[in-house]
Amino acid sequence: MKKKIFIIGNGFASLFLIQYFLLLPVFPFFTGFFRRIYAKYEITVIGNGSFIYFPAIPEFITGKKNKEKITLDIRPFLKRRNIQFINAMVIDIQDGGRTVITNNGHYKNDMLFLGIGPSFLKNDIAGTQAHTLSPCDGPDSMALFIDKLESMDSGVIYLGFKINKKDGFVSGRAGQMYECACLLDYALKKRGVRDKFEIHFFSSNLSQGDSGLITDKLRERDIILDYAYEPVEFVAGGMLDQDGTFRKADLVLFSSGITGFDWLQKSCLPVSKGGQIAVDKYGQVNGLSQVFAAGDCASHENPPPWVPHQAHMAQLRSQAAAKNMALVLAGKKSKHLYRFELSCIMNMENDALWLHMASDNKPPFWNIFPKQSKILTRVKNNFERFYLFYLKYL
Repeated sequence: MKKKIFIIGNGFASLFLIQYFLLLPVFPFFTGFFRRIYAKYEITVIGNGSFIYFPAIPEFITGKKNKEKITLDIRPFLKRRNIQFINAMVIDIQDGGRTVITNNGHYKNDMLFLGIGPSFLKNDIAGTQAHTLSPCDGPDSMALFIDKLESMDSGVIYLGFKINKKDGFVSGRAGQMYECACLLDYALKKRGVRDKFEIHFFSSNLSQGDSGLITDKLRERDIILDYAYEPVEFVAGGMLDQDGTFRKADLVLFSSGITGFDWLQKSCLPVSKGGQIAVDKYGQVNGLSQVFAAGDCASHENPPPWVPHQAHMAQLRSQAAAKNMALVLAGKKSKHLYRFELSCIMNMENDALWLHMASDNKPPFWNIFPKQSKILTRVKNNFERFYLFYLKYL
């Protein structure tokens, strides 16, 4: 009987897991056909069927991207690989990971992978849900920010982020907020109204006097740095400080810290201090030999403080998890580790930075690309086009 593998979620972590687990060639048609005739595993994905290319959302500000351009139906991609799809929402996992409970049924499995994404700590600062927008909430929230921005001829705009540091690494999305700040400056200059807007960048996770390449780029654009600042509450038209002082803000773009979904607390899965699924250095869920996790939903074991867990890091973790899942299914022990790496291009439209750190100090792409150049915006866009083309057609 074929082993049943269930993959929860259809975001980056899950799609990279599929890619590495099946070891697909560039053109998977023949592989998909072969898997219909012979396959050791019956693979099922549970998700919403909609893939969103989140790294492109900040570019809504310049008008170069929109929801239609970065969203696609992932079900044809799965069908080409003979992978079953269930449109459902997971609400619990029990029996040591063997039973997945959804809003429309229970499913048994022999191996489970979790790429369920994050929950955001919207209650950390009162009024976040009601009075802020965020690129991390998806295309609809960002489109609403753009609509409000385009209706303004002047004003005060605050952009900021907060990080959940309980697990000792970057559990949040600071990078997108830096990118949004620089793209906002560019877009307002292009409209010829930059001098009528005051842009602030704030975070309680940054210390007064912090400096560096990104900070220099913000200062070059006359963005006011409110480092070490966090409002006690977001309210209509602005923010309240600890002492009750009101700060005017006509528009706030804010990314909350990341944690795990509430239902994890009552599931059989171990949960880290930060509220995420607790995994080891192999991507294996602690204490559960046939359950793996990667991406925003999972913690790291002994991480460096700078490491993230989404996008490229999700790819590295899913690659290790795929190899280790194959070993466990064959009755062996996990042995493949993943590298810690932060590597992304920060697009400023008229300039770009390649932000990179790695636990083994290896440079990105053998240093064939410059660390700072407008050329990097094309590199970033070309990667996006290739990846979406791969998902749509290959």
